[in-house]
Amino acid sequence: MELFGKIALIIHIIAGGSTLITGPLAIFYNFKDPKKHRIVGKTFFYAMLVVVISSISGLIKHPDSAFFQFLFGISILVLCGILRGVRSIFLMKGAAVTNLEWAYTILLGINGIWMLGMSAYHFNAGTMVAIPILFSVFGTMSVLDVRKNWQVFSQPQLLHRLDWMRLHASTMLGAFTASTTAFTVNAAHFLPWWAQWFGPTMLILPLQFYFGGKLKAMRKKAEPAPIETM
Repeated sequence: MELFGKIALIIHIIAGGSTLITGPLAIFYNFKDPKKHRIVGKTFFYAMLVVVISSISGLIKHPDSAFFQFLFGISILVLCGILRGVRSIFLMKGAAVTNLEWAYTILLGINGIWMLGMSAYHFNAGTMVAIPILFSVFGTMSVLDVRKNWQVFSQPQLLHRLDWMRLHASTMLGAFTASTTAFTVNAAHFLPWWAQWFGPTMLILPLQFYFGGKLKAMRKKAEPAPIETM
């Protein structure tokens, strides 16, 4: 069992390191080279899957640890995010909404409620203040994403292809933010505590605004969809 844990940790570290390389590359190639963006994007997706699966084992081994509870919530958020990010491209190309969309939306909702509940619990327990704040922030993100999923998956025909592209970009950036936060908290102990916990959001949020604004401008120039939902 101990050997299995060590192997899982090594796989987790390798996959996590890969996401820190392929994530920025995918961002860099987003508008510059779509072919390279797809290649590194797929690598990022599969590496993220490995990170998520291997992260869940941490909560099983340390169920009472606030840190591993937080990592578990982040893992579920990232899992739902990368699934929506990839599926957005398929839906943009005309694929139908499937039960998979509703399955990870339900999972996302359960995770959001759980993270908000853990935020209240840790505030009450007097846990280091960053923990309940982050539970609250990412729990709220989960709940808001459930609302967005309901809007777009209920009436996918109302979205323009660039609406799906915006959803893809914002979701994958959100997943990368969550994953990077987990990494800095776990490994970047040389940074001040606030940079470990909030640095990734501070760095990546401007990219969210940049890509969102650029795609929104492209959307306005395109043929309008019946209803603007994004």
